[in-house]
Parts: sequence; structure tokens; C-alpha cells
Amino acid sequence: MINDEGGSNAGNINLGLESLKGLIAKFVQAVLGFVGTILFARILGPEAFGGFYFLLSFVTISTRPLDGLGGAIQKRFSEHNAPHEELLGTVVLFDVAMFLVAGFGVWLFRGVITAETNVDNAALVFFLLFVTLGTFLLVQKLIGAAGHPGFQIWNDTLRSMLTLPLQIGFILAGFGAAGMGYGLASATLLVIPVGLFFIRVRPTLPSRGTIKSVWQFARYSIFTRLLGAASGNFDTIVLGAFLTTATVGYYQVAYRLTVPATFMMAAVGGALMPKVSNFHSRGEAISGDITNAISYNSILAIPLFFGAVALAQDIVVTVYGSSYAAAAEFLVGLALYQVLTTQTDVYQRTLSGIDRPDWELRIDGSTLLFNLVVGISLLFVVGAIGVVIATVLTEFLRLVFSMRAVRELVPDIEPLPRPLLDQVIAGGVMLLGVEALNLFVTVRSWFELVVLVGFGVLLYGGVLLGVSRHARNTLWSIYGDIARI
Repeated sequence: MINDEGGSNAGNINLGLESLKGLIAKFVQAVLGFVGTILFARILGPEAFGGFYFLLSFVTISTRPLDGLGGAIQKRFSEHNAPHEELLGTVVLFDVAMFLVAGFGVWLFRGVITAETNVDNAALVFFLLFVTLGTFLLVQKLIGAAGHPGFQIWNDTLRSMLTLPLQIGFILAGFGAAGMGYGLASATLLVIPVGLFFIRVRPTLPSRGTIKSVWQFARYSIFTRLLGAASGNFDTIVLGAFLTTATVGYYQVAYRLTVPATFMMAAVGGALMPKVSNFHSRGEAISGDITNAISYNSILAIPLFFGAVALAQDIVVTVYGSSYAAAAEFLVGLALYQVLTTQTDVYQRTLSGIDRPDWELRIDGSTLLFNLVVGISLLFVVGAIGVVIATVLTEFLRLVFSMRAVRELVPDIEPLPRPLLDQVIAGGVMLLGVEALNLFVTVRSWFELVVLVGFGVLLYGGVLLGVSRHARNTLWSIYGDIARI
């Protein structure tokens, strides 16, 4: 909701408390998503399971103009004394225009969409997902811009709670892989009104000045999101286009196992961008919040990477079954990619917050070209794993370029703060400990896997709290914030 003065609450965001709220919500999503992925991967098989995610990758790319507009709206909405009603009116106008264009495009290519994805009624699934996900992205951005990033993630969690049973129902009703799309679209549609109710802003016809202000940011953020989505879904598209949808299925189960690495990124990032935007628009210092985000954005990605190094084959086969054993070769590379992307995300959101989407566009454009050339080349040289190698190299370049850009504009940030180094140390100790225990505990079932993973989690957490005073103080500070609620 908006504060009494008509401005956004973004400047009052408590990064630690909001990140904790978001982290809890993300863990709930993880449990639901994890259960769903296992069920659907085993029921549908690699080809149909991969076919749905091949289709979803194109949906994701096609919704990026809406996401880019959402980024621009979020930036303007979070600024001091922003015209919230006009901004929401801009969202409605752009939404309707995009849906009309998408409807015509899907109708025109309906045959190709179904043939290439192996999903029944793929054109209908595509359009339903485009409409619901595109609107949902915009609503979520508005919630965060209003100063409520914790609720933003919990609204997504509510969607996850509805998605799983709806997807199961559609699949059991005989819709196959298309049922995953129908379930996701239905759940998304149900939570959109919840977000709109929480924002409590009525749309009005935007003025020319408001549209111009949004476009000054959106002309960069739209193409940045398009390039980012193309890069993020590059592996899936290339594997599906040049190999098989079954290979996409292997890739997706490996990727899903690395998703927990992004939980802190989603929690911190959702709070960081609007806060940086609000402070920057008022001329206040932002380096401290940026450094804190750098310090803890990878706190989950680092142990997940070391855990993947130790147990990749055991994890994939135990969770998804022997038919997905080929996915193990993707897991370590994707886990490393998540370490890099959790760091890149801080710098990218900072560039948005300080009103430099043009720099984001340059970075994403150049790195996508690199990924395109190197990824396809390595695919023919070393096979499917070459696509993952190229993605890791591309993300490393994005991190370097983004870091340099932010340090030019905010020179007093710390790119390698001590808490981040302490997490790497704790992750290394965890790897050695899990490898040692694995000599005595062989994974034959879920029980042994849980023992090894649980031991690794406890070891990582214990070592980190032992060596990092900053982590202990941060944890205590968040506890104090909770106690005062």
C-alpha cells in the first residue's frame, strides 16, 4: 500500500527483515516446486517434460516486453511523489496492446508451435501463459515498488500453492504436458486480483509526461529483459532446436535442482532495487545496502555448488530416477552458473535503481552475442555440456562488466566483502566433510542422501557462523527486527 503522503514506502524497506520474509516464502515455493517437478518428470518422461519447458522458454521470452515495462514502472513508481494512478493506467494500456499482438502471432504460427514442442494444443497453452504470466509480472513489480517485497514473494508463493494441485488435476484428467500449462495459467490468474487489492491504486488515463517518463526507462529495460530472457533460456532453446526435447528434460531437472541457490537473490533483489531507487532519487547514500547485498546474495548458491560437486550423480538418480542419469553432467555447471548470477544480479538491480538501464542493455547485448557464438560452437565440439560451459563463461563476463559499471558510478562499494569470502571457506570445508562421509555412507536411497545433504548443511552453517562475525551480527540483527514486530 501507499503511504499517507502519496509516496512509495520503498525508502523504508528493511533489507534484512524483508529478505527473511522472502526467503521463507521461497523455501515454501521450493518444496512445492520440488515435489511437482519430481512427479511430472516421472509421470511424463523426459521428452514430454522437456517439451513443456521448451514451450515455456518461448513464453518467457515473449513476456519480456511486459517485464521490461514492469521494470520501468517499478522504477518510476518507487520514486518520491510518483503519479501512481497514471502509472497503473500505463500498465493497462500496454497490457492490452501486447495481448492483441500476441493473439495474432500465436494464431499465425499455431501449427509450428505444436509441432516443435510435442505439447498438445501448444498454441492455446502458449497464449494462456502469455496473458496470465505477463500480467502477473507487472502486478508483482508494482507490489515491490510500493515497498512490500516480502508480500511480493508471498503472492508468488500463493501461486505455487495453487499451481501444484491444479497441474496434477489437469494431468490426471488426461491433458498430458499441456496440463502443466493449464495449471500454471489458472493459478496465476487467481492470484493477480490479490496483488491488485494489496496495491489499492485505481488506474487513470496517463498524461503525456508520465508516458514519456516511463518510456525513457522502458526503451532500455524492455530490450534488456528481452536479451536477458534470451540468454537465460538460450540453453533450453538450443538443446531443443539442435538435439531433442528429451535433452531439454535432462537439462531442466538439473536446473530445477539448482533453483534454491536463487532464493536469497529473489528476496534481496526484490528489496534492493526499489530501496536504491528511492534513496538515489533523494540523493542519499546507497553503497552500504549494495555491499550488504553482495555479501549475502550467494549465501545459498555457494554451498549448493560445493554440494553438487560432491554428490551430482547421487542426487539426480535418487530424486528423478535412472532415466534422468544423463542430467548429472549438467548439474555442477549450472550450480556454478547460479553462484555467478547471484552476484551479477546485485549489480544489475543497482544499475536499474540508479536509472542506468542503458548500461544493462549494453552488457546483456554483448554477452548474449558471446553466448550465441560460443554455445553453438561448443555444442558441436563437445556435445550438450558445451552449451552449459558457454553459459558459465557468459555469466562470468556479465558479472565482470556489471561490476565495473557499478563501481564507476558508486565507487565506494566492496566487490569482495569479507562475509562472501567466509561463505566460500565454509563451502570448501563442507565439500571436504561430505566427501569424507561419503566414503562410509553410500547413497542407495533417499535416506542416505538426506543424511549426506543434512550433514553438509549443518557443517556449512556451523563453519560460517564460527568464522564470520558479520554473519553472526546480521543474524542477531534480523532476530531483533522480528522480535519488534
